Amino acid sequence: MCETVEGTFRLYCLVYMSSPSREMNRVEVQALLRRAKHNNDRDGITGILIHDSRRYLQYLEGGQAEVEATFARISVDRRHHAIMRLHGLTISRRQFPGWAMASKIAGEGDSLKASVERLTQQCDLEVADKLLRFAEARDRAACEKAARLARFA
Repeated sequence: MCETVEGTFRLYCLVYMSSPSREMNRVEVQALLRRAKHNNDRDGITGILIHDSRRYLQYLEGGQAEVEATFARISVDRRHHAIMRLHGLTISRRQFPGWAMASKIAGEGDSLKASVERLTQQCDLEVADKLLRFAEARDRAACEKAARLARFA
């Protein structure tokens, strides 16, 4: 078992990607983040959420039951579709202990990878590398899609 500030229990992390069902404006995204922070504070969950206009990348950490319950709520939330669970396992320490939900909304032209790099500077190298690989794959897919669309324009 892992010693944590909450007591003795296993810490768990889960990473997923999803697509927004529709484009949300800045006010809607901020409301979503406020609610997530409130729920995560209540449930002892920390993590990050990175959002661009096409994809959410979220890393959640805490007790396994609480993280899985949060993911179950997200999975039925109509604001998400194409939800893909990327990673879920027991961890030895929190990567984002002070963040009920750190967030980064990638601006137009920002890469998901650049956002992940900024948010994972204090993470274990293995965790940062894994999140960067997810982001790089998303960026690559977005570039390939843009190139395909440009050929047909």
